[in-house]
Amino acid sequence: MRRRSKMLIALISIALTSVVAGCISGPARQIYVLSDAVDTPMDNKAAGTELQLERVLVPDYLDTTDILSRAGEHELHASSSGRWGERLSLGIMHALWADLVVQLPQDRVMLARPAEKSARQILVNVDAFDVWPNGHCVLAANWTILDTDRTAILAAGRGTFIVPSDRGGKPSDGAVVSVMAEALRQLAESIARAAKALPSQAELRDAMTNHPA
Repeated sequence: MRRRSKMLIALISIALTSVVAGCISGPARQIYVLSDAVDTPMDNKAAGTELQLERVLVPDYLDTTDILSRAGEHELHASSSGRWGERLSLGIMHALWADLVVQLPQDRVMLARPAEKSARQILVNVDAFDVWPNGHCVLAANWTILDTDRTAILAAGRGTFIVPSDRGGKPSDGAVVSVMAEALRQLAESIARAAKALPSQAELRDAMTNHPA
């Protein structure tokens, strides 16, 4: 009888521990990415200029899977209900790549793995990427397009891209992701405009053939 009572007490303790652990852990966090979903393969086999997007540099405190937002001038808040599906630097790179493929349909935009000697290189450095308590997003970044030799700078730019919130109050995880994705689209547009203004690799080859040094 005493042995049975001890077993019953042990089972009750295990059950209570499981319930408490479940309450503490809470529901699983939603997983988000910055790039849009596609239901068909992206056509990125254009015969134009080859462009290679390198991994984006971001401040160390941002390069995490936590979805961070500003709680004040010197305070950050990590979402308890959502997280990124990849480190933010990778998420930014994938989102920019997807946007550039759409905006530069005549060119071949690739991710830098491994480096292609025939491709121009796109370098992006993010200085700040913040979503504030009222829901508006501020992205500050600079970018450079290098020639195939990796030394000559063909174009460079810097910009601050601000996306206002379309709703009041504290933004949800989905709203944070939405404004950040829109800010990246604006950055991609800035890079694409500069890339379109450059002479193509074919035009440069023709010029060298017709006017040799």
